[in-house]
Amino acid sequence: MTMNTTQSNKTINNLAIELLEYYYLNDPRSLCVAFSGGKDSTAVVYLVCKMLLQLREKNIDLDKKIYVINSNTLAELPPLLDHLEKALDSVRSYALKHDLPIIVEEVFPEQKDTLNVQFLGVGMPPPSNTFRWCTDKLKVNPIDKKIKEIFPDGKFISVIGTRRDESFSRSTRIEKLSVKGTNLKINDRYPNASNLMPIEDWTTKDVWEYLFKQTNDLVNVDFLWQLYSDASGKNASECSFVAAGGKNIDDGKLGCGVSRFGCWQCYMVRDTDKSLDGLMKSGYNNVELYKEYRDWFWNLTQQGWEKTRDVYNHRTQVKDLYNKGGKDNPKFGMTMPKGLKLQLRKKSFKQLLDLQDRLSEKIITVQEIILIQKRWLDEGDIELTAFKYARKHNINIELTNAIKDLKGKSKLAKIYYKNNLLKKNFSKDFSILTLKRFAVQYNINKEKITNKFFPSKDEEKHIRKEWKNAKRIDTKKVFIKLYDFLCYNQNKI
Repeated sequence: MTMNTTQSNKTINNLAIELLEYYYLNDPRSLCVAFSGGKDSTAVVYLVCKMLLQLREKNIDLDKKIYVINSNTLAELPPLLDHLEKALDSVRSYALKHDLPIIVEEVFPEQKDTLNVQFLGVGMPPPSNTFRWCTDKLKVNPIDKKIKEIFPDGKFISVIGTRRDESFSRSTRIEKLSVKGTNLKINDRYPNASNLMPIEDWTTKDVWEYLFKQTNDLVNVDFLWQLYSDASGKNASECSFVAAGGKNIDDGKLGCGVSRFGCWQCYMVRDTDKSLDGLMKSGYNNVELYKEYRDWFWNLTQQGWEKTRDVYNHRTQVKDLYNKGGKDNPKFGMTMPKGLKLQLRKKSFKQLLDLQDRLSEKIITVQEIILIQKRWLDEGDIELTAFKYARKHNINIELTNAIKDLKGKSKLAKIYYKNNLLKKNFSKDFSILTLKRFAVQYNINKEKITNKFFPSKDEEKHIRKEWKNAKRIDTKKVFIKLYDFLCYNQNKI
């Protein structure tokens, strides 16, 4: 089906409903609506419900389910998260009340992939335009899992609220993915699926004008407008619709309706987060505390590789080297910077627990703390510092088999560190943390210890100097190896 959105005898919302109706009735695949809780996806949900109600009025059987899926990152701004949960419940109730074939699904990232575990446990640095790891872990992977569960054959139509006027790059991408002769777009993630964008030609003004014509039975549009207005840093009355004859948006005041929301720790927004700032100015409870931590963590991690990053791969405990570009690349052969240093993560973890106490609401779970501690132990935290911090903040961690296992590994590493590494004649050449990390890794798998990287103080100093200069620095010095020293001093391990 093709549809000319310039037809003057039809309103844009009628065209959008006809588009949804056509593919609901004529395509064997089910519709799957991506719902974020924002204005665009909210408009799409209203259109879908309207389409189903109109079909029922025509006595057409609604024998095909429509799925509404939300991906909850567990790290949204507090007001938005509250709005989102209420909206999902409202959509469920609305579908039940009107007997609509709508199934609402909410997906979450796995505990190991949450921002808390990734930042504080794994040591992932804040994401950037060239390394946007957060989207896959927090949103894409959970949705993929649910999609495979609902549509094992991968056949469905994804209904999304993407619009051309959001940006030139987005408009160009929409054009590139368009399927000739249809209103569908290529879904570059699922080959048997397609994308449908019923409001792709709507402006921001169109979206708000449509939403204001709806009741709050489905989603609280008035609160949504208030939320966007506040996040814009303006009073809602300054952004309000004007015109005696109806709810029409004043173009001169439209800037209040274009705010974007995301994780409260989103670092894709550099320096300042306008949504956080706007909500804080509007008096939302505790937003300033979230912002304070966000800014503090950002500044802590932006002091240069030489001060913030580790020289070894946290997961494999090996050293990775730059190997692209050949000798023309000044970094070729240089040790690659890996995750955030353990000292920084411990400091940030303590700061986050302090924040949680000040907020009097949960922002980190016990399971996340356990996963964080597991990663820290792998890197030499034989004192189990995360558990100690948790106890100081009255967080109860039950003694499960998993906790017993961590404590057992910690005990063995402490014994080995005290008997084999502490105060030996070679120990002064290595940092205490490196020696403790060796003790842990040796007890985990002594057969692979020679493949792992335990730099001396001199070698680590040399690597950090290379990072500061952003190029490989040749040296004739032969750096000592911890394993070799152990073998030399003890004959065998």
